[in-house]
Amino acid sequence: MATTSDEPVSDRTDAIDLTTRVRRRLLPVLHRVKEPLGGYAVCRQHPAEYVGIVERDLSAVRSTLEEMGFEPEPIASLKVHDDGRLSAGSWVRRESALAQRQLHVALFRTDDGVEVFAHREYSWLRHPYKHYTQEGWDTAGGVERMRSLLSEHGIPFRIEREETADDEDER
Repeated sequence: MATTSDEPVSDRTDAIDLTTRVRRRLLPVLHRVKEPLGGYAVCRQHPAEYVGIVERDLSAVRSTLEEMGFEPEPIASLKVHDDGRLSAGSWVRRESALAQRQLHVALFRTDDGVEVFAHREYSWLRHPYKHYTQEGWDTAGGVERMRSLLSEHGIPFRIEREETADDEDER
């Protein structure tokens, strides 16, 4: 079952990192400035990007992502889950610093692990406009690649729900 608490609990080993705490404070303010101009800094986490739940605490998932070649992504918009939870981290994996595309992963804490969402997109480092306007966004490819990476690295995960046609239509 998912938790709606976004506050670190003192006995949890999966406290939110400083970068994510700062993003949670600043991005909603920035969003209020950008939204009237047609921009955004906060957005809904799309359910079609659901990868699964990794039954590890947040700090272990972060370590695993680093081992898999991911880096924290402080520039990404803040994702909000349909149940109101805020993302507990944003990570990207690129073939190189100047790669055309990247695999973007968003993490959400649950009572029994970390819920993972993913998509492939243009890298904001090479294609900032295409990235911001979500041109070439590949949900299915991102989910498939992230599930494959987890499997290749022996990271168990479970899929509690499958994507529906409505999920993809809403993008």
